[in-house]
Amino acid sequence: RDTADDALHFNGDISISGGTYTIATDDNGIHAGNAVTITDCDLTIADSYEGIEGLSIDISGGTISVKASDDGLNAAGGADSSGFGGRGGDAFAVTEGACITISLTVDADGDGLDSNGDLRITGGVTYVAGPTSGADSALDCNGEAEITGGTFAATGTVGMAQTFGDSSTQASMLIALSPDS
Repeated sequence: RDTADDALHFNGDISISGGTYTIATDDNGIHAGNAVTITDCDLTIADSYEGIEGLSIDISGGTISVKASDDGLNAAGGADSSGFGGRGGDAFAVTEGACITISLTVDADGDGLDSNGDLRITGGVTYVAGPTSGADSALDCNGEAEITGGTFAATGTVGMAQTFGDSSTQASMLIALSPDS
């Protein structure tokens, strides 16, 4: 364990460009009150409660791997109080300005990608392994989920399965199998 609290925590914006980083923490790997921007770096969050959290998350280039016991990525800016303090407020309300734009691999026991606003995938390759509980989903988005480029593949429970919306310019498919399949 590198830290017991957030490994990187800023009340404003966090921008990481280039370099190689490995993080293990009991809370959030990266937490910003506003925007998290990660470009062209090798980032491994080997263990965390929530991997990357900010009001908006924009990830492009490099190699990123996230292991989280709850949400892999959470676009809420900390407004959902899901760290050590537990959930607070309306967990299903849309948060103005919340958005995830990504290209990465996520391994999460909770929601793979959780945006209290919109979720956009515009390119790259994104793999989500998880969730493992029926109260979570690979995509958890209170706003619009949109895919306009790249490759997205996810596996996990389908209790709260969501898929991409009508504004997507790329075809998508959701397949749900029953345990007896």
